[in-house]
Order: sequence, then structure tokens, then C-alpha cells
Amino acid sequence: MKKAVSVVLVLVLVLALGAVAHADFGIVVTKHPTDETRAVGETAWFVSGAQYYTSMDWSFVDPSGRTYTVNEFRNMFPTVTVEGEFTTTLTVKNLSMELNGWAVFCNFHSSGDNASTNWGFFHVNPSVAPTYTTPTYTASTYTTPTYDYYTYGDTTYYWDGTSLTDFGDGSMMYTGTDGSVNFVGDDGSYFNVYSDGSWDSYDAASDSFSGGMVY
Repeated sequence: MKKAVSVVLVLVLVLALGAVAHADFGIVVTKHPTDETRAVGETAWFVSGAQYYTSMDWSFVDPSGRTYTVNEFRNMFPTVTVEGEFTTTLTVKNLSMELNGWAVFCNFHSSGDNASTNWGFFHVNPSVAPTYTTPTYTASTYTTPTYDYYTYGDTTYYWDGTSLTDFGDGSMMYTGTDGSVNFVGDDGSYFNVYSDGSWDSYDAASDSFSGGMVY
């Protein structure tokens, strides 16, 4: 029985000493918020930490050193969103350029003590619009075909046209700047329509030539 009582007395003494020790030390800040460098429109996070506290809140500080509660800050900057004012992580969204140089700090409270962290500053930079490089296009270079004429018998037909179509089977069509169209078959036949409406053709298979006007 005496032994049990002794154990209880020892536990009570340990708890009492612990309480005294905590009372002596008070609130212990373990983490201070660090500065946040962000661009306009981005989000900043401030993190704090402490021991032996029962409640906490955050405060804002303007560049002149004046402090504001979170609600006061919200009224001043309605487009800025503040979250986590009663937690160890304060989140500030949609930063504005006016917040550059402002700071925050965390306040810890207990029944017999109060403690605050160091200040963590906002470093807000102007938002940089994405830069787009206009694509540069290099026009393709086409070499004028070297076969710009064709010859049958004693007659040479020259092409001064705007396009030449190679059908890949030995036949070609020439389109002239004057509206003429000249078709050359793979067997040596040809059919020409000239700008004045005349035409002529040569059928290599029957070795016949014909011509006339287009009406």
C-alpha cells in the first residue's frame, strides 16, 4: 500500500514539475514565417509554429509598420483572398501589386502568455504577360522546270506559261499566261488550245494532225 501511494505521489510531483516548467517557459515559437516572392495574381503561403499555446491568429503589417487584423485587411483588399487565419498556415491568394512591402506575423496565446513570430514580408512583382514569338515562315522555293518546250518533227513548241503539271506517266500539261492550254501525252500526242481560240492536235497513234477554232 505504501508503495502504491509512493508511486502516485511521484507521478503527481512529475506532472506538477512539468506544469511549472511549462509555466516558466511559456509559449515557445518554433517556426517563423519567411518572406514570399510572388507575381501579381499568384498565391503566397506563410507558415508558423509554436508550443504550449491554446489559440492563435495572424496579423498584417503595412509598409509604415501599422498592424491590421485579418478582417480589416479583407476590407482594405476585397479582391485578395485570405485563408487559414486560425491555423499555422496563412494562405493569401490573388496578390495585388499594392501588397509589395507588406508583412504578416502570427500571434500565439495561452492563459498566461502571448507570443508573436517575426514578420514575413510580401515581395510582389508585376505580372509578366506571356510572350509569343510570331512564327516566321520561309516561302518554299520552286525551281522552274528545265523542260519548258517540247518538239515534234520539225516543230518546236515553247511554253511561256504559269504552270506545268507533270502527271508522272510521261504526260504533261502546260498552262500559258495568255490562257493557252497545251497537253502532251506520254505517246507523243498533243492537244493545244491557244488564246485566240484556235487549236491543233496530233495523234501519234494514227499519225494524224487536225486543227481549227473553238466556238
